Amino acid sequence: MIQSKYLPTAGSKAWLVVHAQNRRRLHVSPNQHYWYQTVGYVLGALVNGAGYDQHAQLRALDGFVNLVAEHLGPAPSLALGFHPRWESFMTDDHNPVELSWDFHTGADKPTIRYSIEPISPDAGTPSNPHNDRAPANFKRAVVRAFPDTETAWYDHFDACFSHGWTDELPEGHPSTVFWAFDLAGKADTPKAYFFPGAVACATGRTNLEIISDAIRSAPGYSPEKLAAFHDFEEYVGARSNLSLEMDMLAIDLVPVAKSRLKIYFRNRATDFASVRELMSLGGRLAGPDLDEGLQRLRILWDSLLGTEGVPDDVSLPHRDHRTAGILYNIEFRLDSRTPKVKVYIPVRHYAESDRQVIDSLRRFMTDEVATQRGSEEAEVNAEMYSQCMRSTL
Repeated sequence: MIQSKYLPTAGSKAWLVVHAQNRRRLHVSPNQHYWYQTVGYVLGALVNGAGYDQHAQLRALDGFVNLVAEHLGPAPSLALGFHPRWESFMTDDHNPVELSWDFHTGADKPTIRYSIEPISPDAGTPSNPHNDRAPANFKRAVVRAFPDTETAWYDHFDACFSHGWTDELPEGHPSTVFWAFDLAGKADTPKAYFFPGAVACATGRTNLEIISDAIRSAPGYSPEKLAAFHDFEEYVGARSNLSLEMDMLAIDLVPVAKSRLKIYFRNRATDFASVRELMSLGGRLAGPDLDEGLQRLRILWDSLLGTEGVPDDVSLPHRDHRTAGILYNIEFRLDSRTPKVKVYIPVRHYAESDRQVIDSLRRFMTDEVATQRGSEEAEVNAEMYSQCMRSTL
């Protein structure tokens, strides 16, 4: 967990403004204060480093402290050795917040995003062993903050997945629901993530079967609208030897016609040949754009993981961890025949250091995006990213 004593004494101007405002508000709890002092500080550095204007920075930080921070659970205590009582699956050190920087194409203005797990102050205690109340409480808070939030799919999938949880932890962790926000200027876009493992375990079925049933019974579903999802089901069934682990189902909280369904799945294989296999769904997705994308992905992969010259069929070093292997997500839109597959390069377990990751990304953005593709803004954005990340190390 991030400890405030290790942080610099001054943040961005917007962070300091919101910090001063909340010190004057009597209703700000010690937990809110802690999360703003720590995670909020880094969020402030990101929105400042990504070039958000002062108004957008203030809006992002005010939203974090007043909507999110009070739902992140208790501040780590010295009595517990700064180890959280509720071990969130959000990050490997159980911090319930994950921050990210979206480059888009590299030439566009970056977007800052963050994901969180709502946690009650008493989560993990005998009075609330499964953190049952936090997801519903946070959903109500989101709807109050964003009255236009569409909850039809949230309510449906929540009903499908939010039961069957026991002390056995079939997912290997206690988390049940995540939320995420894209800080995109005038409006934040909420997203929600659901775990199918508890219901799968309780019913003796696979995670994908539970996800499939939930999708087929969702408002607005028809076989024609989600033909791409059925193609993915067929692929997984045909390649059962891959033993893909279906971790989460994600949705956008927007009108159903505009929402996306995303399935996050993990493959324990870590060779680049397996990446090619899954990014193309075994050849079901093909074309010059995919070929070029895989070539550039290999360049970034080698830079981040130090695998230049290593054959495609050679695995990365073995790591025995719940989040080892490679995580992917596949995105489906209603009425679209072509899904999008994304890969999460596993730097957490396999890269040399944070600094090496920062330097590799900067070089890739400069050499491959700015120089090769003529996107001069990519080099500027890469330098902004590098400076911002180094300031938070």
